[in-house]
Amino acid sequence: MAFTLKEIRTGQLRTFSAKEILELIGDRINDEIIIRDEVYRISSCVDFSLGGGGGTSSGTIDWITLELSMESNGETVFYNPEVINDTDSVFLTVNSVLYQYGVDRDFHIEGDRLFWHGGFDLEMTDRVVLRYPKTTPTS
Repeated sequence: MAFTLKEIRTGQLRTFSAKEILELIGDRINDEIIIRDEVYRISSCVDFSLGGGGGTSSGTIDWITLELSMESNGETVFYNPEVINDTDSVFLTVNSVLYQYGVDRDFHIEGDRLFWHGGFDLEMTDRVVLRYPKTTPTS
């Protein structure tokens, strides 16, 4: 994800990429960074917001927003029309409150199903919104 910051001295805007940030907080010498106890190669970073990064797997990210409908109060399983592979990037809000992903948290996803196990029963008047990225290759 690219972002811009204004330099205090000159007032100039500068755009930074995710790869630049990874290089700052990771190990540039060994070209690696540890995230959640897994080691990743920094040079493999593809910054989708900048149109790729010269790698072979460039693409754009479209955010899908889906309001989940309920047939009755107390539902815990919802159908999603597509399988979400990148569950680390899923957002679920109930009445504009963000909930946490994980089997031991508020909800989790298996295949094309979302399972709610938050701290309260959902009602038909609740607004449940699922938001997730869908990566589409660029030609």
